[in-house]
Amino acid sequence: MDADQLKGFLHFRLATAKAAAGRAGWFGGRLYNRISGESPDYIPLSGTHLRQAFLAMRIEPPEIVVARGEYEFRVDYARKALTALNEDKEQT
Repeated sequence: MDADQLKGFLHFRLATAKAAAGRAGWFGGRLYNRISGESPDYIPLSGTHLRQAFLAMRIEPPEIVVARGEYEFRVDYARKALTALNEDKEQT
């Protein structure tokens, strides 16, 4: 996945987390989030996406991250990765 595809992917996942945060204010929304597996604080990423997000932030990914793994990535770090990808795009 190239940088533009990763940006689109992170943007979509962050929009999903933002919608989950909006729903989390009432019982029905929290129930929907629980059933759908959406979280206002974490986004699901594959190991490959997680490694790419870390590298975009210029952080060495942990060795325990495997490509086929499924991980929960904090929303604040996802925003930092998206910002770093946007800054890299502006510099080139």
